[in-house]
Amino acid sequence: MPLCIICHLDIDSVEDVQKECPNGHPIHEICLKEWLNHSKRCPLCSEPFPEIFLNQYKNFLELNAHRKENSIKIQQLEKTVLIIDKVAQKMVFLKQLEIINHLTEIHRYEEALERLGAFEGEDLSTYKGQYVLFLKGKIHFLRERYDLSINCLFKLVKEKFDFPNAFLYLGKSYEQIGLIDKAKWAYNRCK
Repeated sequence: MPLCIICHLDIDSVEDVQKECPNGHPIHEICLKEWLNHSKRCPLCSEPFPEIFLNQYKNFLELNAHRKENSIKIQQLEKTVLIIDKVAQKMVFLKQLEIINHLTEIHRYEEALERLGAFEGEDLSTYKGQYVLFLKGKIHFLRERYDLSINCLFKLVKEKFDFPNAFLYLGKSYEQIGLIDKAKWAYNRCK
């Protein structure tokens, strides 16, 4: 029983459709079709397959080329959708920040904190998560809830040590509760 030169399994002449390369090497037809997707040369002797031989598989190869092309288009479309989704999320976030900053300016702190609650649990390793925590700390400072402000801002500076505004509000909060040494420590880091 001959062995397929591609998969190296027996070719059962009853069950398997057997082909031969132009040099007479036995191949399962299914193995040959898969091989032709990658190469137009015999896998054993590396001789190019003649056009007459390849024409037998022309429709199959065109169909596979069309499938690959469609697959690439779908992947590109999926990437585009992901990019658009990220941009949309960023725009929504920026719009929310604009509203939160406006509410803070007009001293509607509870509403601002409520809107920030929509971003609860944001990953602190991202700028978005860090900025949300900063705004919470700042708003708590403005509400004169210095304990909550310190809690948020200290958590933030532990994660991102180079956030000067967080150190500024942390220093102000420490100062308000009389922890002058800690306030100096924070002020020294906001420069």
